[in-house]
Amino acid sequence: MEAQLPQHAASVLDLIAGIESDSDLMVKVGQQVLSSGGDGKSAPMFPLDFLALGAIKRNLNTARAFRQMVESWNMICARTLLRTHIDTGLRFSAAWEVQKPHDFAMAVLRGDRIDQMKDRLGQRLTDKRLVELRSGNYPWLQNVYGNLSGYIHFSGSHIIDSVASLAENSDAATMSFLLSDTDLRFPEFSWIEICECFSEATQILRKYLTGWAQTKAMTPEQLDAQRHSGD
Repeated sequence: MEAQLPQHAASVLDLIAGIESDSDLMVKVGQQVLSSGGDGKSAPMFPLDFLALGAIKRNLNTARAFRQMVESWNMICARTLLRTHIDTGLRFSAAWEVQKPHDFAMAVLRGDRIDQMKDRLGQRLTDKRLVELRSGNYPWLQNVYGNLSGYIHFSGSHIIDSVASLAENSDAATMSFLLSDTDLRFPEFSWIEICECFSEATQILRKYLTGWAQTKAMTPEQLDAQRHSGD
């Protein structure tokens, strides 16, 4: 019989509830994308719509799994999911960096690798490049993304997480390890930080999804004017 896990602090529980609310809002954004015809009716489907729907689906599944990991005190998997979650927003936003977004979307649908494609300046759309492009609006992104990269593949990050304590004295150092499927040693602020980062990453995706919905709702004249304005 598994031991009963403690409950997170109220501050963490509030953030978990906020992430669930974000998922409800993400569904509404998806509905907005599909119905953005400028007249309140359903709009024609474009290649970028398929990319948007795939990003929303991945977002919803990741968010649910993330909440479950936090609730079960599984920091290692929560960090892995956060890295995946950030990736969704970054790679969807790559469509704004290419000459022909719909061709880009079709290439992704065919299975082409985004990190092998190039932006308008001829630079490959690697994760590093996308992080650099978005860091101006999201200053936390570069450090967080870099720190989380070690959780995607087995690395030193996992070794460090297995250490329970380290004591040093004049004669020798003593290290103890904890082999457990929970991470109860992390303080409250660590859980707050990872939940806040998750919510911030959701905003990246929602921003670009909303931008696409608004673009679809424009008349040809409005779209042409926006193109000439350089926005």
